Amino acid sequence: MEKTPSAVRLFQITDSHCYASDDSRLTWTDMPIYPNLSLKAILAHLGGMAEGYNALLLTGDLAQEEIPATYQRVNALLNRFPLPVYTIPGNHDIPLMMQENLSGNVQMAEHVELGAWHLLLLDTHADGKPDGRLSEAQFERLEQHLGSVPEDHFVAIFMHHHPVPIESEWMDVMGLQQKTYFWQLVEHFPQVKVVFNGHIHQEFNGQYTYTDGRVVAVHGTPATCVQMKPVRKNIEFDHTQPAWRDIVLLADGRVETRVYYLPFVVEEEIIKLSI
Repeated sequence: MEKTPSAVRLFQITDSHCYASDDSRLTWTDMPIYPNLSLKAILAHLGGMAEGYNALLLTGDLAQEEIPATYQRVNALLNRFPLPVYTIPGNHDIPLMMQENLSGNVQMAEHVELGAWHLLLLDTHADGKPDGRLSEAQFERLEQHLGSVPEDHFVAIFMHHHPVPIESEWMDVMGLQQKTYFWQLVEHFPQVKVVFNGHIHQEFNGQYTYTDGRVVAVHGTPATCVQMKPVRKNIEFDHTQPAWRDIVLLADGRVETRVYYLPFVVEEEIIKLSI
């Protein structure tokens, strides 16, 4: 996508499912996936093209092995990245453990202002559940943040769980559970232009349409590890190419976005980011 000086440019990655050790293989698929190596490869690739970008968003499921050493390992990798990193928990994460072990360049922020754009990062983690939920306190803070945004500014919301169906039965039962209330709240704030999510391990580009014709774009981003086949009744693995989403938030409120994949985990890129 063409670079626009007045635009906000972001990378989104998601669902790294990392372990404390780089030698660990992802346990819930027969595909040969080493999540830490996939994350290292994509960070090396994006780090080499970061000029002109504002931030990296990591939208949940940082850890598959939810122990402090995993988050410390991820934190070490992310602190080598040349841009600010903003992250939120997914269903596989432990939010308090994230807070205790992520530091430096890595922030668990709720509201980031970049020019005319406001990034709102929501925590949809629910203890012991694969689906997504926003607490009453989260909804209250979301309303407060939205209420603070000037009428001539714009909002992009980031969350782990998907807020609209993606037509995969097995995954849709694990989406955001309070979809109706979420969209009712957003309806009062026309500054909201787009929602980005992770969780689904596949690319999704859709929208939520209100009765008055207003449209809010919804984009799901594939994982840095394994991808799932779209529009399936049951889970089917697709491929292991690490993915990222390129996001351009234009000064007039328009959004340009596209998903890219690494063709494979490149050994040279892993070495460059080795710690």
